[in-house]
Amino acid sequence: MLFCSNALLQLMGFSYRAALSRSASAEALGLNSLVMQIYRIITAVCISGLNVAVAAKAAKLPGEGIRPLMRRAFLLYFALFFSAGFPAALFSKTIGRTVLGDTGTYRILLIMLACIFMTGIENMLKSVHLGKKLVKRCAASELTEQAVRFTLVLLLLKNVIHGSGTDTVFIIMLGMLMSEFVSVTILSVSFFRSFPKGSTCRGVRLRELAGVAFPASLTALSSTFFSSLGELKLPDFLMRSGLSHAEALSAIGKINMVCMPLVSFPMAFIGAVASVIMPEISERASRGADPFPLIRRSALAAAAAGCVSTVVIVILGGRLAGAFFSRDVSQSLLLLLQLRAAVIFMLAVIVSAMNGLMLQRRVLVISAAGEAYQLALIGLLAPVTGIGGYAAASALGELIKLCACFICVREEEKKWCGNSSANMII
Repeated sequence: MLFCSNALLQLMGFSYRAALSRSASAEALGLNSLVMQIYRIITAVCISGLNVAVAAKAAKLPGEGIRPLMRRAFLLYFALFFSAGFPAALFSKTIGRTVLGDTGTYRILLIMLACIFMTGIENMLKSVHLGKKLVKRCAASELTEQAVRFTLVLLLLKNVIHGSGTDTVFIIMLGMLMSEFVSVTILSVSFFRSFPKGSTCRGVRLRELAGVAFPASLTALSSTFFSSLGELKLPDFLMRSGLSHAEALSAIGKINMVCMPLVSFPMAFIGAVASVIMPEISERASRGADPFPLIRRSALAAAAAGCVSTVVIVILGGRLAGAFFSRDVSQSLLLLLQLRAAVIFMLAVIVSAMNGLMLQRRVLVISAAGEAYQLALIGLLAPVTGIGGYAAASALGELIKLCACFICVREEEKKWCGNSSANMII
């Protein structure tokens, strides 16, 4: 079910990006990629941890305790959003000038904040539905939202005058904001119909909810911060290699809107595998069954998906980019990004397995250290060798994280074998 939903969303997103690449300039697409990095950072602060906390608490509560839980969750969310959103709105012109290279982008940042606000409401409603195993409603809401978003953005780009890249990105963000109202409406109706009113909080306190949300937010923020910082600094790195600002944005636009949809398509399968194995590994470990054969099979499945997709990109990558996106892309650049994607496929599965083995702290350390090292590599290679250096540094950084995760899992397997042998002797 997860694979089918993910695959359909991937196909929709692929078609959307293909149409968007024909409707917007590469410079506008590059600017949109930079704006989305700021979006990711604020989302990590305000939303990521609460998603985990709400889903975990909702799974343990009876139906009448859900509404009190959500009141606490929304109170915490509003506090987090104000703490992150108010400074971003207050200094929007400064952020636009220093980070995005254009003071006029403050309009984009303001509408982006409104979009994040609605996204947070949607994600909390989605989390409580997932916690109570109402998965089909979440899938229907997500598919409807994305269909509305893609349609609105393309219609607006076709019928509204947008002479500059800033205008184009504003229209894209406006379409995102409007689509959020659709998903919030669908999930709100489902929420009020599904969960009865409750007069008590059933033991869920604000401090207890925050105790789960803040560590999860810190994990998401640490990885998001370094990766987004690398993306935001990338135009400067590329300009040092000899490109103009417009050429740098065009190169970034090609990577994010042409190359990445091609190389990341197998994530529909990998994401489903990663989602399924984590609770399975945790359940096996809790009852004393050996979880490592499942981890090995999952890693092999991810490796096979990476190998198949690499072969496809090597043979057809350039043709696919031209056919779907009407863009010429360097075959060497596409291959480097594909190798990076193949590593990420395995990394997603191994990280999910580590979470199932309750190694969250190690995941946090490896993620933060790996992202920092990757950013340093990008800062060294991209100013010298351009966009190819960025792709090579990104692939190497992901590979280092994967190796560190493999070492951790291997150590856990040795401990497991040792404990199993001791138990057998006893």
